[in-house]
Amino acid sequence: MKRFILALLLIILAVNLTGKEYSVRKAMFYSAVVPGLGEIYARDYKKGAIFFTSEAAILFSYFRMKAETKWAVASYKQFAFSVADVPKNQEDSYYQMIQDYLSSDNYNEAIIRDARNYFLIYNNDPLGYEEYLETYLIPEDIGWNWENTKNWYKYRELRRNKQDFEIYTKFAMAAAILNRIVSMIDSAVSVKKLNRSGKYLGKLSFKPDYQKRGMEINYEYHF
Repeated sequence: MKRFILALLLIILAVNLTGKEYSVRKAMFYSAVVPGLGEIYARDYKKGAIFFTSEAAILFSYFRMKAETKWAVASYKQFAFSVADVPKNQEDSYYQMIQDYLSSDNYNEAIIRDARNYFLIYNNDPLGYEEYLETYLIPEDIGWNWENTKNWYKYRELRRNKQDFEIYTKFAMAAAILNRIVSMIDSAVSVKKLNRSGKYLGKLSFKPDYQKRGMEINYEYHF
């Protein structure tokens, strides 16, 4: 009975000591959720603060760029409505189209020219010609006219601002992903170093004792 109780106590001790070893997977999971948490879990508070601060700056930049993008979209839509009488809330393809042509008349002229060359001259297809024009010509009620190149170039500049903010947003997203990957790798390394150092847990080892028909148990703890 005494041997059974002793064996049970040894098993409980082994489980408890093993449970004190820090988990690499857990550290990497923490860093994947919030960069820096894995380092804090591994007791590397300085690196944890660096990764956490970097993440906060990246998130701030991301949401700031998202807000700037929305503002830029609202700006070029309002400008198009005020200057060129463009109806609001059109598809993005429409706003791209009015960026490429000074007026809807210029656009329609290009459509007619291309359709005539393709359907009438090369293919002799009057029906296809009419169907193409019906599909792609801009009706008068959603037409536009920038009046002069100054207004046209201003609109194109506003559109480029929006595209720039979209690129910056993607950069911020990429930086957030990279920050997580680096933090995951660093936290895994930190945990392995911590476990090898034995600073926060004891080292338990078992060695068979064949002469005494038992087992030699050693426990080492660094203060």
